[in-house]
Amino acid sequence: MTDHPKLRCQLGLFDATMIVMGGIVGVGIFANPSEVAHRVHTPFLILGVWVVGGLLAMCGAFIWAELATRLPGAAGGQYVYLREAYHPAVAFVYGWGLLLVTQTGGMAAVAVIFASYFRTLTGVAWNESAIAAAVLLTLVGINCFGARAGSNVQSALMLLKIAAIAALVIIGFAVGGHAPEAPAALAEKPFSLDLLKSIGAAMVPIAFAYGGWQTATFVAAEMRDPRRDLSHGLLLGVSGVVVLYLAVNLACLRVLGPAGLDGTTTPASDVIRIALGQNGARWIALVITISALGFLSQSMLTAPRVYYAMARDGLFLQGSENV
Repeated sequence: MTDHPKLRCQLGLFDATMIVMGGIVGVGIFANPSEVAHRVHTPFLILGVWVVGGLLAMCGAFIWAELATRLPGAAGGQYVYLREAYHPAVAFVYGWGLLLVTQTGGMAAVAVIFASYFRTLTGVAWNESAIAAAVLLTLVGINCFGARAGSNVQSALMLLKIAAIAALVIIGFAVGGHAPEAPAALAEKPFSLDLLKSIGAAMVPIAFAYGGWQTATFVAAEMRDPRRDLSHGLLLGVSGVVVLYLAVNLACLRVLGPAGLDGTTTPASDVIRIALGQNGARWIALVITISALGFLSQSMLTAPRVYYAMARDGLFLQGSENV
């Protein structure tokens, strides 16, 4: 294999932490609390399964943090880990699956969600597909200036997202406390196989909500100190998301109660509507718009590093490495 120029090492611990959190926190947290409450019905179990999901995500973060110390500066992160641990064929399937299905499909879905809420927020009559394409092209343009530019935009959007979620939580605790008690019909049965099945079903939307932290490893080659910054960023980022998710669920339970959370599909919107009236609809549209844009920014920053690593292995189109 011929020698390749090294990527510029421009990112630090703060960048890594924001990229980890940005890869996890999308739009799911604004709906998934009710999906969990549909399956388990007491505050203890609702919060408990979110804690279990967070612990599982932390276990994954610890494993990937160890891999980051063993293979520091590996452009493509998880793609390289699979190639080295198993076989190049496994990495080949992963990389092309990422391009053709998982990452691209997820970005397309979130771009459409962004376009829908952007229209609601601004009142423009533009076609949603055109808005989705425009935001993706804009993020492509930003990332053409390099990892530093893309990371700066991603960090700014993630900080806005944290502020918006914190505001949602504060509003929930300020106006909550009067939610009705769950009816006896929703009380959990004693420990049984059915209860275990309900907990298992609740873990599905939770696993979806906690997914995405591994994409931070894609930019390992551009970390100034990947052994320290990437490994610490994984742990700090996942820990921060666990705190945010538990806070959101506590706020929803405080305002809506277990029965109200079970009876809605838009818990975050309901919390804001109770607090701010119909004006809250525009506020939650802004929050979801920012959250969707942040996810797209993180994906646009990280995913191309896998395709870059594939190109170095002769599995993708060759291109400039001056990034």
